Amino acid sequence: MFTPPEYLSPSSIGLFRDCPQKFKLSYIDKIKEPPQWHLHLGSFVHEVLEFLYKEDASERTVDTLKVIAADRWTNHGWAEKVEALEEKKGTIPEFKRAAFDSMVNLWTLEDPTETELDGMEHEVLTSIEGVAMKGYIDRFIFADDGTVIISDYKTGSIPNPRFKSEEDKFFQLLAYALMLEESDQESTSRVELLYLTQKAKHDLSVTPVNLSVARGTIVETRESIEASCSTGEFHCNVTKLCDWCYYKKINICPAHAKK
Repeated sequence: MFTPPEYLSPSSIGLFRDCPQKFKLSYIDKIKEPPQWHLHLGSFVHEVLEFLYKEDASERTVDTLKVIAADRWTNHGWAEKVEALEEKKGTIPEFKRAAFDSMVNLWTLEDPTETELDGMEHEVLTSIEGVAMKGYIDRFIFADDGTVIISDYKTGSIPNPRFKSEEDKFFQLLAYALMLEESDQESTSRVELLYLTQKAKHDLSVTPVNLSVARGTIVETRESIEASCSTGEFHCNVTKLCDWCYYKKINICPAHAKK
């Protein structure tokens, strides 16, 4: 009845697990959410930090960060992108302040002058147990023992354990560890989430057990997507989080549509 996407990504798998109907609207019906304030904020922070780490180690200072941020904002379209948002959560100065505060908080989590990244925005295209996977790893480092440490910046809040388990919180990075192992034959020893706003680093040692769980999640989710595409039934997972869902807002989610 429906054709599933050719590739899955760790984020699309997470979306299906959160709400199959939301996955359908986004990936099957191709009804994309418009740009949002918090997503632009995260993307801007990621971009500026990516360029910071392209500088020589001695130049990775807060002053350099300010220069890069000002350049990306003025000369690379960010001012226009944020100005064009349909729904703004604050003023433009507030956006810039929130982004800068998040970026500067990096210095409380690591010293950029002593941190050498071996890969940033690394594209991975591979297959996990027959499931075609595609995605981009934010950043990774080769540890002294030759294993990989994968990390990801987060500008949102630390997930409430009532809504997201420890397993779900790290699923995306564990999936990338599997993808890196399959595509480049590189073993990952640790994954890290850098919560810039909260100045917190959450990490997890990668083990055969949690990799096996992630592998099972990938295969199980692909099977569920194919089954839903075959029957046309995509379950609506109705929770408190629906109050922030774009598809509820525009009145096309079957669970909330008003006739």
